[in-house]
Amino acid sequence: TSPSWSPDGSQIAFVSSRSGEPHIYTMSADGTNQTRLTFQGNYNQTPDWSPLGNVIAFTARDERNRFDIFSVNIQTKKITRLTQNQGNNEEPSFSPDGRLMVFVSDRAGKDDLYNMNADVSHQMRITSGPGEYMTPSWSPWFD
Repeated sequence: TSPSWSPDGSQIAFVSSRSGEPHIYTMSADGTNQTRLTFQGNYNQTPDWSPLGNVIAFTARDERNRFDIFSVNIQTKKITRLTQNQGNNEEPSFSPDGRLMVFVSDRAGKDDLYNMNADVSHQMRITSGPGEYMTPSWSPWFD
């Protein structure tokens, strides 16, 4: 589930529970060379490939049953936690230039959209008011 194309279109990141729990995998665009990327955690989902092609951001459930945003380096498979101790944080999406990331968080009591710099600094709510927001995605036209 949750396919995400690499910037050059040669690979797809996706979620599979073939190991018993949802984890992030990659494969060639033709479906060959399927490789598991995440081995930590027990529920990894919603991958989004960075425009530089070196990192995939994703949502994972942590040891406290909360959802946070993590990233995995494609080459080293090193996982980095990007959010923590601020409610549930899910569904990351990189901006076309890779400098920003938008995501959903319930840290203010309901699902709103937040953005942050790719280095995880300056997290800021960008929606408010009635209703809830889910599944953000950047337009390819970003100046």
